Amino acid sequence: MDPDNKYIPRIRSVETSHIADLIRIAEETNLSRWSAQSYIDEMKIPDSIMLRLETGDNATVGFVVGRFVPGGQIEVVTDAEIYNIAITENAQEKGFGQLLFDAFKNLCRERNAANIWLEVRESNDKALKFYEKNGFERVQTRPSFYENPREHAVLMKLILK
Repeated sequence: MDPDNKYIPRIRSVETSHIADLIRIAEETNLSRWSAQSYIDEMKIPDSIMLRLETGDNATVGFVVGRFVPGGQIEVVTDAEIYNIAITENAQEKGFGQLLFDAFKNLCRERNAANIWLEVRESNDKALKFYEKNGFERVQTRPSFYENPREHAVLMKLILK
């Protein structure tokens, strides 16, 4: 038991005051780089989903950025995409990533999204295993999708409906 609640995680919305934390976590975990302005622009999009995971002492230890997008070709449906999801290295292997992903997935279900899509670096075995454990399937490989270093992306899809 943690008497001071320092490590009890909470899911919160991202505000502009958290952008420096997102940039720090993205750099620490080698995500594709987003500028502060990119995060600010994303916050202005009505269908954007930006959540952060904080500890009891209000430290941001993870975040997810995604968006609801039009899906399907015959009927009007909504899908969602995850653009970035990360947990600080010292907070990994504690189930925090699962909490963050579950919060994202629950929002998608509330909005009746049919699918969640994402791309992940082909060499990121840890992430690939995490997504596959959560029901994602590999759809295709996108050659040379990432830069610094140049690498293929694996496009993955989770069917919610």
